[in-house]
Amino acid sequence: MLGDVGSAIASVLRKLGIDWIRQFEERDSQFIAIARLCNGLHDVNLTLKLTILNSLVSYQLVGKGEDHWNYFANYFINNKPGNLCRDFQNYVFNSKYLARYRDARIKRVENVCPKIVNRDLTIYARDMLGLWRFITNTVGGSGEEKTVVFSVKMSYYVYRACGFETAIPMEIPIPVDYRVSVITICSGLLPMGSLYDLGKMVREVMVKRRREIQNAWGEIGKLSGIPPLNLDSVVWVLGGLLINSSFNINGTLDGLRKLGIHENEDVIELLHLLGGRCIVK
Repeated sequence: MLGDVGSAIASVLRKLGIDWIRQFEERDSQFIAIARLCNGLHDVNLTLKLTILNSLVSYQLVGKGEDHWNYFANYFINNKPGNLCRDFQNYVFNSKYLARYRDARIKRVENVCPKIVNRDLTIYARDMLGLWRFITNTVGGSGEEKTVVFSVKMSYYVYRACGFETAIPMEIPIPVDYRVSVITICSGLLPMGSLYDLGKMVREVMVKRRREIQNAWGEIGKLSGIPPLNLDSVVWVLGGLLINSSFNINGTLDGLRKLGIHENEDVIELLHLLGGRCIVK
């Protein structure tokens, strides 16, 4: 059950609404990279397959996620695949962002790619639950794993960027990554003790308390009327601005203005709620 902080976050998000949320999606560097790829390939189904494969190997990156997704888009704009599985493996071999655990990533591609190479994934544009189930069954697991739900979110970006009408269902949980974990801790959504070593706490909760984090954002989704995967875009962008400014509100607001998003009382309140215990006083 959500506490006061969670209820307050949900209340502000409900007032801001889904159209405000979509601003963050369109300004997310990952969305922008996907839009470039879609425009460069002129093939929605191929863009979907590449994006899902890249999402499933997007963990423990060497460098920033933004740079990784820009490299991915540029690589396949300039090297349109002839043989999807072989050419995607070559990409994994070449990307400096995927240097860590490269063998494990290759094995995942070898397992997943043959199962999607001949599928028409555009049929899931109006059935995101079906896509989630398909990816879960293809990979194996519960469906709550970070890369699995992240691949659904990125597929949603593909559908939107390529001009499809689509919507995310409430049932799909938020992907628990570094930024989501930091904001969940700093906001107080996840009860913790002293924040003497935030980095260590984040590494622990990402593994040991993933379900609690997903449940908290799931409840916020239900109360706000905004599905958790849509909320993820807000947490990704706002969380990144908060983290990069060392939780300085003025610095975060400057970052928002550079994105073309202007603050109001609700936005400022949301920043204070999300930053919570970590905000510079």
